[in-house]
Amino acid sequence: MNNSPKLNVDQQLVTVKTTTEKIRLSLFGKELYLRVERDCRDRIEGRIFLQVVYESPCVETGKAEEWHGRKWYLSQFMIRDEVIKTAYAAFEAAVKHEVMEGFKYDNVVLFNPHISYLSLMGVADEQVRRGHHE
Repeated sequence: MNNSPKLNVDQQLVTVKTTTEKIRLSLFGKELYLRVERDCRDRIEGRIFLQVVYESPCVETGKAEEWHGRKWYLSQFMIRDEVIKTAYAAFEAAVKHEVMEGFKYDNVVLFNPHISYLSLMGVADEQVRRGHHE
């Protein structure tokens, strides 16, 4: 990384892990972690990804579970700056996901990040405007 000669896939993984080991993720006293792996379809040559991992109560059951955010793939031409900023984007997305699930009205998660896009499209034209009452 950073203008060095092209690293082989094993060196890339070690370099990304070395970079991410210096990153700390926490929010409201809760520690979150970065998983750094190669895509499971090809663990030898597969693309490297970052993934935020944390323990949190399930919105439906209340039981503490380990959660994994989405995978954030890195370019094979990555530089350290890209790794660090991608880690930040992964952290921010995981936090936003929890915020969406944590906001309820009448005990319903209104901004549920698990609702399918097709369901959202079905109500996309149901806009509210000032002056029109519910």
